[in-house]
Order: sequence, then C-alpha cells, then structure tokens
Amino acid sequence: MFHISMPHNVDEATMVEDVVRHLLDGLFPAHTTDEDVVGMSRHMEGLASLLEMESDEEVRFVGISGMAGVGKTTIAKYLYSRFSRQFPVRCFIAGVAKDYKEQGLPYLRKKFLSQIFCDEHVSLGSVGAGSDEIKWRLVHQKVFAVLDDVDQVEQLHGLAKDPTWLGSGSRIIIITRDKGLLDTCGVKNVYPVKCLDQDDALQMFKHISFGGGPCPDGFEKLLIRASRLAHGLPFALHSYSLHLHRKTAEEWEKALREYEKSPHENIFYFLRSSYEGLVPRDKIAFLHVACLFNGQHFLRTRSLLDDGECRIKNLVEKSLVDISAQGCINMHVLVEEMGRELVLEESDYISQRHRILWGNDGIATTEGVSLHMCDMPRMVSIDGGILNAINNLKYFKAFTHLNDIESTLNFFQGTENLPKSLRLLHWDAYPMTTLPSKYYPYRLTELNLRYSNLVRLWDGILGLGYLRRLDVTGSKNLTEIPDLSRATVLEELIMKGCTGLKQIPESIGLLSCLRKLDLSQCDGLMNLQFYISETTVLPESRHRQRPQIILTLPRAVKPLTSLANLSIEGRIHIELRHLKGKAEHLSFISEKQVHDELLMTPKDQSPISSSFHDFESLSIKRFSYTEDNAPFSCISFSGFPCLTELNLINLNIQAIPEDIGLLHSLEKLDLSGNDFINLPTSMKNLSKLKHARLSKCVKLEALPGLTELQSLKLSGCSSLESLLESPHGVQELSRYNLLELELDKCTKVGSFSHQLSHFTTLTYLNLSSNDFEAIPESIAELTSLGTLCLNNCKKLKSVEDLPQSLENLYAHGCDSLENVILSLDHSIKHLDLSHCFGLQQDEQLITQFLNNGDTERIPRYFNNQSSGRSTTISLSPIRFTSTLLGFAACIMVSCERSFYLQFPAFSYDWSCEEDDEVIRINLRPNLYRESEIEEDDTVRSHHLVIIHVTSSVNTERIEELRLESHLQFPDEFRFPPAVIRACGFRMINED
Repeated sequence: MFHISMPHNVDEATMVEDVVRHLLDGLFPAHTTDEDVVGMSRHMEGLASLLEMESDEEVRFVGISGMAGVGKTTIAKYLYSRFSRQFPVRCFIAGVAKDYKEQGLPYLRKKFLSQIFCDEHVSLGSVGAGSDEIKWRLVHQKVFAVLDDVDQVEQLHGLAKDPTWLGSGSRIIIITRDKGLLDTCGVKNVYPVKCLDQDDALQMFKHISFGGGPCPDGFEKLLIRASRLAHGLPFALHSYSLHLHRKTAEEWEKALREYEKSPHENIFYFLRSSYEGLVPRDKIAFLHVACLFNGQHFLRTRSLLDDGECRIKNLVEKSLVDISAQGCINMHVLVEEMGRELVLEESDYISQRHRILWGNDGIATTEGVSLHMCDMPRMVSIDGGILNAINNLKYFKAFTHLNDIESTLNFFQGTENLPKSLRLLHWDAYPMTTLPSKYYPYRLTELNLRYSNLVRLWDGILGLGYLRRLDVTGSKNLTEIPDLSRATVLEELIMKGCTGLKQIPESIGLLSCLRKLDLSQCDGLMNLQFYISETTVLPESRHRQRPQIILTLPRAVKPLTSLANLSIEGRIHIELRHLKGKAEHLSFISEKQVHDELLMTPKDQSPISSSFHDFESLSIKRFSYTEDNAPFSCISFSGFPCLTELNLINLNIQAIPEDIGLLHSLEKLDLSGNDFINLPTSMKNLSKLKHARLSKCVKLEALPGLTELQSLKLSGCSSLESLLESPHGVQELSRYNLLELELDKCTKVGSFSHQLSHFTTLTYLNLSSNDFEAIPESIAELTSLGTLCLNNCKKLKSVEDLPQSLENLYAHGCDSLENVILSLDHSIKHLDLSHCFGLQQDEQLITQFLNNGDTERIPRYFNNQSSGRSTTISLSPIRFTSTLLGFAACIMVSCERSFYLQFPAFSYDWSCEEDDEVIRINLRPNLYRESEIEEDDTVRSHHLVIIHVTSSVNTERIEELRLESHLQFPDEFRFPPAVIRACGFRMINED
C-alpha cells in the first residue's frame, strides 16, 4: 500500500505518473557511485550531525563547500541515493550556475518544479509569481533537494529562500565553492570537504585505474608516483587515471615524467573556472599569493597586498585558499601551479612581460620577482641599476630552504641599488654588509634578511612608516640595530641567532604596535637584565578583562605592553601573578593568530568576566639543572587555560599545582629538571596530552595514570619506583596507549621493570645506562616493540627472549655483554653491538670481534665476500627459482682505538647506480675520540655493519651486481681514522 501526499490542484494523470515513479524507485534502488568505496563513510559521519535525518520537525539547509574538484558533487550524489527515497518529493538539480547564466531564473525554477513533480509542462508567471508558485506547491511537502554548483545568492533565494517555503522535515543540500554565499544566505550547517590524504588518494587511484582489482606486477611504484601527482584532489586523480588507463608500464613511466614537470592540461582548465569567477582585484591578489605568498602568514601577507585583508577573505570564501589554525595561507599545489601558468599565459609566455617572475631568466617590468637560490648552481649577479629602473616592482624574494649558506645572488660591483617601490624585500644570505646607501625604503612593509652578511642595516634614522616586519635571523656579524623610532607600525622584530649583538636600541620602547619580538640565541645579550610583569586591562569591546604582559628592556625608553609572541634569553626576572622567579629563557605564543571569520569557524565564546592569558604555548627554563638553584614558584595555571604546550625546565619547582588538570587543550608537556616528588592525580584528566618529558626529575617517585600519552621521557629519574598509578589498578592497565618510553639512567628500573608488560603498544623502549645483568623478562611480552636501546649497560651479560617484532637493537658500549641470542626468524634490520669487547656470538649472525688483526672475518652467512670495499654477486642462479626480495650487505670497518664509532639508525644510505648494476652504500658513523688512549696506541677495533637493502633490480637484464661501500668523515680529518677491511653480500629470496 502506498500513501502519497499531493498538492490539491494536481490532476489525475500527474498523480498516476508520480505513483509509477515511486513504484519504479522501490523496484530499482538508486545506484551508488564507484567512488563511495574510498572515504565516503567518513563524509557520512561528518554530515550526520548536520542533516539530523531523524528530525521531522524542522527544515534544514545544509551546505557542502570546498575547492573545485574536491568531490562535493560525488558526496551529494551519494547522499541523494542514500536518503532521497525517504522523502515523498525530491530532486537533484545539477549545473545550477550554468542554467542560471544561460537560461535565467525562470528556467531554473521551472526545472526545479518539473523534476520534483515529474511534470515538464509546469508554467510560471513573473519572477515574483514564481516564488509564490514554489511556496504554494511545496509548503506542505517533505522535500529532499540537492542544488549542485550554486554560485550566486539569487539562485538559492529563487528556489528556496526560506524554510517557511517547505514542509516540515525537508532537507535542502547546497553544493558550492563559495563559503561567503552560504553565510549570506544564513546557512549555518556547513560541511567543508578536504582533499584526501596520501593513503586514501592511493586507494582511490588504484580503484579507478584497475577497476577495484589488484595492481598488476610492475605498476606498484608507478601507482604511488601517479597518485601523488594529484595531491589528494579527486578530480585530478580521475584525470590522470583516465589518461593512463590501458597503458603499459613503459607508457606510464613516460607520461609520469611529463606530468611531474607540468600537470595535465585538463586539470588547469577545470580549476580555472574558480579564478574566472573572481573580480579583477581579487584576481590580482590570487596571482600574488600563488606566485609569492603561499604558506606565508596571513597577518604578514595582508599588509603586502592592496586591501589585503579583504582580498584574502574573498579568496577564502571562494575556496581558493584556506587559513590554517596557525594563521598561514594554504593554497593547493595544483591551484598554485595553475596561478603561475596564468601569469605566463597573460604575458604570452614572454618573460619581459610577466607580472611576476620566478627563476633566473631575466628581469623585466613586473610587480614581483621570486628566486629559489637552491636551484641556482652558480653565482648569479644582478645589475642594481636595472633593478632600480623597474618602477612597478613591489615584491622581491631571493630565498633558500637551507639555513646559513652562502648567497648565490649578488650585485655587479658598483651597481648596488634597489627600487624605492618595494614593499617586500626578502633576500636570504644577503651578501653585503649593509643595505645600499642609495636605497630609501619609504614603501617597505617587510624586510627579511635572514642569515645575512650584515654588520649594520643602515646609518641614521629612516622614515619607515610602512614597515611591519623586520627579520634578520642568524645574521651573526650584525653588531647593532639602528634607530627604529620612526617605524611606528612595526609589528614583528626577529633577531634570533644574531650572536654579535651587544645592546638593544633605546627606540625599541617606542614600538607601541610590536606584537612579536624574538631575541633568542643572541649570545651577546645573555648578561642583560629583563623584567616580566603583568597588569590587567579592559578592552574596548568589554568582553572580558585581559592580563597584559609588560616587558622591561635595558636602556629602552618605555616598557613593551603589546606583545603576543615573545622569545628572549638572558637574566630574566619573572613577576606574574601565579609564576615567580628567575630564568634564562622565556617564550610564549598567543592563541589568536587571525580573525574567526577567516578561519570560517564559529566565533570564540570567551567567558565574559574571566581574566586569563590566551597563550597557546609557554616556555620558561634555565639552561642547566643544579640541585642548589633557587626554586621557581609555580602557584597556579588558572591564568593559562588555552595552553597546548607547556615547558618549565630546570626550574627546581618543588610542587606542580593541582589545577594543571584543567589544561584540557594541553598536548605537549616538559617538566624536566624539577624537584617534585609526585605529580598531581588531576593530570589523569589531560585527555589530549600525547607527549611528556620529565627527564632529570631526580626526586620523582611515581606517576599518575597518564593513559593517553604516546611518548614519555623519564631519562635520569633516579628515584623513580613505579610507572603505574597504583599497584591495585591492574584491571585498568590495558588502557595505556604509550608508543615511546625512555628509561635510561633510571637506576631503580629493576624494581618496576615487570610493569613494562602492561604497555603492550610500545614501539620504542630505551633502557640505556642501567645496571641490570639481563634484560627484563617483561620485554618479551611487548609484541609491537620495534626498537630497543641498551647502550652502555655496563653489567649486562646476555640479551635473549626478544620479541619477534624487534627491528632495531642498540647495545653499544655494553662491556660485559657475552651473548646475543636471536631467533632464526628474527626481524632485526639494524644491530649495533660496537664496543662490546666481551661478546661471543654464533657465527651465523655475527662473528667474533677480537682486538687483533688475524681472526676478524665476514661471517660465512654472507656467501659473496671480498677484502676491501667492493664485491660482486652473480644473479643468474635466481632466475628460475624464487622471487628476489633484496640483499643483505655486511661491511667490516677497522678503527684506531684512539677513536670509537657509532652507527645510529640514520648513519647510512644506499642507492642503485649505473643502470641498477651497482649498489652503493654510504656509511657516515658518529666519531668520538677516547681521551684516555695515547696517540701512539695503534690497537684497532672492528665493527661489523649489517644492512638490509630492498631492491627492484631487473634480474632478467643484469648478469652481475656489484656492491660498493664507502666511509664518509667530516672534512677536518685529513687521514681517515677508520677503513673498510672487507665486505660481504647475500641475496634474500621470497622463500
């Protein structure tokens, strides 16, 4: 039996047609799309709370927003197929923007009603009459409608302006790239669609390319490369998969090499529609962001662009950029590349006409220049006179991703000059000792000269009325900061690592707008006195009282009172309401970086009468711990409720306040070098705390139940007696999620080592520098353990009963170690048993290390051996047997006893060379001098390094494979203290 609600004036034929449609819907359920296999369940979970399908009382408008190609329509189709049959009337209107542009609103309304009632002959009058017709027909109907690709307010207002137009329980889904449109229309329930992560992107690409079947042999690595080209954008995944469909592996390789240089043209064509919808001034801002400012902080970028805040907000609303929680502008990689292509296109690909230049292909009449110096193989010189003649040049960036390197960009001698029109001057490793004497920066907004060769910036007092940011990080030769009294709007002053600075200019106290100050790692300022205090102010908005930090600097005219981001080092006197004492480092970062509307999140509902600092992170520390230091007074954390990171280091704090448990946003905590005996039990409430460091807390005896921790460092906690909250809480111990645990130099570890078995999720455990003779039995129960450190356990005699999961074992300097017993099917990939001179070991795994040169050799386990640093292996025997998975390489290193070597996990790398016929292994050990050994002592020690090398060598093509091993030491060693004595090679097959 069917019951269908119909409008009062619908004729019998229409009713019959509608009944037939409903019957067909029941017999032939809507087909779901292929894409629902990847990520759709997460989208449905996110939309469930917005849709509230179980509620029949209210009408809900739900927006689905996101950049072009991110999958909004796919999600909407899935929604429609899943829920529409629950509604008596329904429709999916595709291409709303296109229909509106080409046919107008009356056509769009007629299409809307025609689909709902399956009546192609719906007649509408004027625009106003059309609104009345929709209301009259739908006011008593429970409607499910999807409006796809809405780009103007008039489109939504013309079809469903108000919830009162529709019957109770109706749901209207609006698909749009324009977040501002949803806000204007009062749509509060908005689901933002983000790009796929790498795993989901790979899964989707595989599903599309191979129809859900297995990946053919030889395509695995190609598949990963191809999926990464899309950077998580579903439309790009579809485009690449369609082009690569039914092609051979060789054709994939050729196509991928091209796409890695430049994306497929269809992708740019599709993304371009978002750009074309911008007004001219927003288009200019978009191009500048794409070419110059992607990844930069919003506050900095807004001051560099014309009407910057408004322009960036418009780009956010159009889903062309996002603003991160840290306040940085994020533009998708493919959108960025499309923007750069547009710059080339508008200038007919003639570099002299480019709006913005990037690369070193010439200087032209342009607005911006961006040079990545890491891509410049040799020194490039520019003519400052020609540069100065570019009247419209606003942005000049010469940047590098490496710190403290020599500049590969310089002026031709005698031509040093810069355009007066510059707003941004960013020149990493700036080669000159001062700015050009002829340069007058009257329009300069941001000056970044990191790791420069500057001795001084300029002479005299300059008019810097527009300057908002000055960054000279790492300029070690800089001896003074000039008078900044006329930089009246300066917001950021960054002098981190300027080790030559001796004084702070008096004028710094006049910078009433200064929000960020970084004086850390300035060795010449370490003896200066800094005073930190606070007062309470009532902002004009009168939302809440706010404590204000006051920084009093030596020689400054006035104290600074506007700081939201501070990092200083020296003799610091702290006098806050709840924190008092002396320190050598203080830093904090305030939580609020950008306006809420730019983040497109609900506005902050701060307590009206509360008084607190909105710090996101706070660090106070002394550089070393000594027991006789005066204790720092830590009374309460109530003034810091927004903290996500808290570091109170080497302060000899005697007790941690109980209200630390109210820091519900805390994710990272470092309380190393303090004198408390216990921690508050309230810390169990810190559900977001993932990383804690309590090193050198020499009086700490026990811990509260920190069940959500992933990383816990307790190095040097010599009084620690228990890892667990209570010996009676065994029934709850399975809740621990700890992944990394450091217990080195915990001298009482033997008394609680049995507790380790409760941390079953551990992947990393450090028990170095302890006094046990055998490793704790509980380690065998850690079935996820991947790395175990036992370095310098001087009494350790035997290592056995290791978990099968273990891949890395470090036991350097275990003087008493005699045996290491590994199972035949062990998973060890990295093994360090250097300087274990008492070791005796089964020859199948590790041969004896002796201190004379006659008996050392590569184990017989490696069946291809040679003296020296290379050996050769024949591949022909494996061609008709099992599949080759890789190789095991064994390298014997002989070292003078006046030195000792360590081979940590990242001390080596390997690569295939010469068309895969050579495997080259580079060893870069850590090298230490043993001061107690005489220089003329020529006794040598020997190290055996075993490395597993995965391989995709084509055994059909190559007859022999050569192993080459190389030792690499720092340049100061004219005569290497170690040599490779021998090496061995062994194939690893599937069986």
